[in-house]
Amino acid sequence: MEANKNTIGQVFFALSILMLIYMLISPLNQVLSNISEFFTLTLINFPMSDLLHILGGETNPPLYFLLLKAMSKLTSDFAILKVFSAIPYAIILILSTLKLRRDYGWLTAGLFAFALAVMSEFLITYSLLRPYSWAMLFTLLAFIFFKDIIANADKKSFVLFTVFSILASYTHYYGLIATIILYLILLFHILTYDKDKIKYWGISLVAAIVLYAPWIPTLIKLLGSMNPMGKLTSDSIVQSLAHFAYSGDTLLSAITLIVFIAILAVYLKEKDNDTQFVLYGTIAYFATIAVVFLISIILKPILLTTGLVLASAILWLIISIMIGKIKSKRTFLISLALICLVLISGIGTMIAASNDAYQSGLKQNEALDEILKDNNSITIITNPGLAMYYLDFDGATDMYCVSQDYIYGENINRLHEIFDFKTVDKDNITSLARNNTGKNIYLISWGNPDVDLNVTKVSNELGTTISKVNTTGLAYDEYDEYYY
Repeated sequence: MEANKNTIGQVFFALSILMLIYMLISPLNQVLSNISEFFTLTLINFPMSDLLHILGGETNPPLYFLLLKAMSKLTSDFAILKVFSAIPYAIILILSTLKLRRDYGWLTAGLFAFALAVMSEFLITYSLLRPYSWAMLFTLLAFIFFKDIIANADKKSFVLFTVFSILASYTHYYGLIATIILYLILLFHILTYDKDKIKYWGISLVAAIVLYAPWIPTLIKLLGSMNPMGKLTSDSIVQSLAHFAYSGDTLLSAITLIVFIAILAVYLKEKDNDTQFVLYGTIAYFATIAVVFLISIILKPILLTTGLVLASAILWLIISIMIGKIKSKRTFLISLALICLVLISGIGTMIAASNDAYQSGLKQNEALDEILKDNNSITIITNPGLAMYYLDFDGATDMYCVSQDYIYGENINRLHEIFDFKTVDKDNITSLARNNTGKNIYLISWGNPDVDLNVTKVSNELGTTISKVNTTGLAYDEYDEYYY
């Protein structure tokens, strides 16, 4: 049966290589499919010296953005920059080949690699100008060296666990939550089974705290100032718990949870030598989600389902290990069949989600191209926080933004030094339009534009609305000092 397992695993791995090739040429790399990508592109236009200050107002730690800023020195083409987010998957393939295959065999390595390409929101994260894929990689590596600590408790494993825990925490706050939970589980394990190693755990913890300390004040400030995200409902709770497989389908999520519990129960009956690690990984996944729920209840909603891909990678490693370890041929075939059904339905969900993301991004790109080709136009960003300043449209349009004193923690004058735009008081947007009826006037807004003008929607994608003002019959007001 082992030979058959290896063959199945090799098929999965071959498919994973094809998925990596697809990621590099994916149509998703040609569009911006998430509104937060606009912020990323705006951010990397700032000098490196400004980034840490500006990122104090972001909902993610700074590491990914600093890395992308360094990449942007080589190219400003966002399609190429997007490929940077696929690099973690290439590293996962190498990891699967060199380490997981050696420790667990081809089936575990291949199934794990394939699942991390096609399930949940994994594929989309590999094409986003956002930190998810890198945070997932660092969290996964921390978990793998967590396993090595349990198995060997050597100094090298402690050092690598510490390093990747810090990197995960500096890349995404969900990575911080996951690594804190891993530290707590590791403490339990050491106190229970290997008390002599408690000093290494203590040194690792102190090093992590000291190295993360410079960012802790920013994190505390952020918790007090950030806008609520993702309210808890019965649907969001079920979907979050099964986010390792699906995104946005409550029924499929519930069925998948039942399948996972069934496979876990079957595996635990066999009392394998990796049982402890499997239980720790299961706890790490569900505890990470539970902490997000707890913070959402006690402080404010912080549920960001895309961020759950970090912990989802841990659970897929656990699932892949369990499938590879089942010894009974009949039980193995049933378990593999159930996982394949989950994979097939997940692939269908993934294709639909990726297509929706691409179509939304394409429609918005087309609307932005309309502005780019219009040399007789004015474009107004009606919400100061809308992160689209980098859209200078090669000077094709006169750019305006609703005036305010600060943006991203920076004085608005600093923003003027980097981006070519003027400011306009919100109350004077109508006057600006009425005094420029000879031009095409576009509004970019969060949701519907809150202006006293007759507009036609050009695009309504990714949480933003691009509208065109109907200037026919628009009366001129007395000239107003609307910009400065």
